[in-house]
Amino acid sequence: MQFISLSTAHVKLVSTAAILCLTVLLLKSYWRIARLEIQISSLLCDLQGSCPAECDVCCQLPYNARTGDMMVHHLHTERGLWNEEKRFVSLPLTKESVVVYVGANTEGRDGKTIMDMFGCTIHIYEPVPMFNVQLAKLWDGYRSKLGYNATVHNYGLGSSTRTVLLSPEDIDGQSTFGMANSGAGVSNKIPLQIREAATVLREVGSSRLSPVPGTVTSMPVSLLHVNCEGCEWEMLENIIQTGEHEHVRTIQFGSHYFTQVTNITARYCWIRSQLNKTHQMVYGQAW
Repeated sequence: MQFISLSTAHVKLVSTAAILCLTVLLLKSYWRIARLEIQISSLLCDLQGSCPAECDVCCQLPYNARTGDMMVHHLHTERGLWNEEKRFVSLPLTKESVVVYVGANTEGRDGKTIMDMFGCTIHIYEPVPMFNVQLAKLWDGYRSKLGYNATVHNYGLGSSTRTVLLSPEDIDGQSTFGMANSGAGVSNKIPLQIREAATVLREVGSSRLSPVPGTVTSMPVSLLHVNCEGCEWEMLENIIQTGEHEHVRTIQFGSHYFTQVTNITARYCWIRSQLNKTHQMVYGQAW
């Protein structure tokens, strides 16, 4: 036989009731947030009329309904839309492939994953000087120890060849936007070298010698992998306007919402519409 005191039973009853109340409150909170997300999504879809009906990038803007903040991408929106793992699924690459990787920061982790999977040729671009120093040292080790066929370049890709001057305060790790001058009045600015993207892609695509002496043969870029914190907009516009995108087999880019980029949603929709003429979109979660 087992006996439980009335006081113990009462405590258990109160505890159970409290847990049920908290559960109900949490469910109500989640329900309200879900409704708010739907309402906000509806408002975002009509944002300044910049997105045509067939373009959903406005509806998917990286807004966190709980905090009320617009984020750079969905990693911090708490909406379950972050899908970085898909970038490595079913990539049509082989050992003979040539990869252009733009925006490697200090480690070039995506490039390391690609090289571990395929052992191909990779060109890596990072314009922030202090990031590039760390990146080059790390990849020197990969070349010597793992035999990677990798080249690290100390400039970024954009719509034109130029030098961008950033204040030290604007160097913010993976959130560094380095496509426009900043820090007016600051004397110790950091120079970032940018080259026109179409020119660089042509150089990479024509880098293998032809069997005919003195000539080169065009070698299309197998993958253009872009994660450059805001450079993607002007860079993609440049390669599309020059027709260079037609010589790239696969294009994948992370889209970042920066207020410094004018007409960003309209530009995103235009880029998608143009790429749809020459490529098939495999997955297209915006931001």
